[in-house]
Amino acid sequence: MARFPFLRPASGTRPRRADTLDVIVEPTLRRLADYWLSRRAGQVMPRRADIDPVDIPWALSQLFLVDCVSDAGRGADGGRWRYRYRLAGEEVEKVFRASSGRHSLRGAWLDDILEPQHLTPVMARWRPLPDDGCIVYMQGMIYRMADCLARGGRIMLPLADEPGGPVTGLIGATDCDWECRKAADSATAMPADIAVTYIPAGMLA
Repeated sequence: MARFPFLRPASGTRPRRADTLDVIVEPTLRRLADYWLSRRAGQVMPRRADIDPVDIPWALSQLFLVDCVSDAGRGADGGRWRYRYRLAGEEVEKVFRASSGRHSLRGAWLDDILEPQHLTPVMARWRPLPDDGCIVYMQGMIYRMADCLARGGRIMLPLADEPGGPVTGLIGATDCDWECRKAADSATAMPADIAVTYIPAGMLA
């Protein structure tokens, strides 16, 4: 399977921790986080079955759903976790089709998508979600291609299969704008940083 070199991770500042959703500045991402919060039904996180696409038509093009598969036996996370895309919205799919020609992300594993040298930091960035039930919120460079990059925000929210159960998946969304060198001063470097914030789901009221 072809890997996508444009999905290389950005350099980042030291991750920080927050205990509120107020750190989320993108309106669409905050609205999705509030919806996720409303579907918890007294639990730390919602079940997959609690998330209804009918409730969030405004987010569907930017959404992605991922299975968190534990003890999967291979991958760059010590064999502990692998991540498989269950589905992705049109805005997310469009990025992959533009560079790879792949028809869909559906069924793709994260460690098949990323080049090996870029996989380890991404897996490390994701790991607090399945290990500790943390929301992962990122700001900065979201995608990067040869002449363009997309800057904005991304959020990933944990999901379970059973009430009070362990993390088995996540729902995420990306909200970003593209910047291209052709439209900017070619002598100006395009910043490729990313800031990561972990929000423990159990800390949210």
